[in-house]
Amino acid sequence: MNEEQRRVAAAGGLLWRNGERGLAEVVAVWRPKVGNWSLPKGKLDPGEHALTAACREVEEETGIPVIPQLWLCRSSYVLPNPQGDVLKHVDYWSMRTEKPDAVFTADDEIGERRWMTLAEARLELTRPRDQEVLKAFSALPPVTATVLLVAPAEVERDWDGPEVTRPLSARGRDQAVRLAALASLYQPDRAFSATGRASVQTVEPIAQAVRCRLGGDAVFDTGAHGRSPGRSAARVRELAGGGGAAIVCAEPEVVCDTVAILADEDGVETPDVSTRPGEAWVLSLSGQRLVGVERL
Repeated sequence: MNEEQRRVAAAGGLLWRNGERGLAEVVAVWRPKVGNWSLPKGKLDPGEHALTAACREVEEETGIPVIPQLWLCRSSYVLPNPQGDVLKHVDYWSMRTEKPDAVFTADDEIGERRWMTLAEARLELTRPRDQEVLKAFSALPPVTATVLLVAPAEVERDWDGPEVTRPLSARGRDQAVRLAALASLYQPDRAFSATGRASVQTVEPIAQAVRCRLGGDAVFDTGAHGRSPGRSAARVRELAGGGGAAIVCAEPEVVCDTVAILADEDGVETPDVSTRPGEAWVLSLSGQRLVGVERL
């Protein structure tokens, strides 16, 4: 067995809600074959993005449709195997849902689904990797809003018209479609774009996928940003104040500066804010305070 075969990638989620007693509750599943409660998770399909796998596996195992919020941690451990030990790593995201009481159907793999308070989960979920996820979640304030901040995808190089009208290249259009598949998992209900054609074309597939209206916002243009560098960060905080999820396509320099400003103001560690064409940042906020930053 070669080195590649000894590695297994998986993903899962800590799905939570505000319970009736005002306490945060998380979903756990009972696995009859191993006889324990655990957080929902599963292996990635070939070529599948870890976030896509996490959302798919949590919904498959719990019956509850989910909306991701922020990456919590990666748990790594070794599975003994007669042909060679297997190194497995599992990426976990915190998740919310709008349908916490969706129908659950038990099977041989998952025998029961249960909402538990964090205190109950710490007692019932005995495996160290689940405890690690619970600890990471408990260390953060509740995420109330997500802002996806996107850089324009690759643009057409040969263009004789005004820069503001420069379109995406064929590769850029493909990047926008791939990005839409991931960004739509967050189910944004608001979409905004800098005024340049490439920015609009980058975010259009996402707005269409989730059926939300796309609006323009010049605060995310390079010119406006140069005159007042803090306005874009203030606008992101304003969007977060509305809760839920929003997506913004800003000019490349604006994306980098906005992430850096927000992270610096709120003490979130982000060592490298460089952003490639078509790349997105997931900004997780509690109220208007940034609590997590992740490259999508």
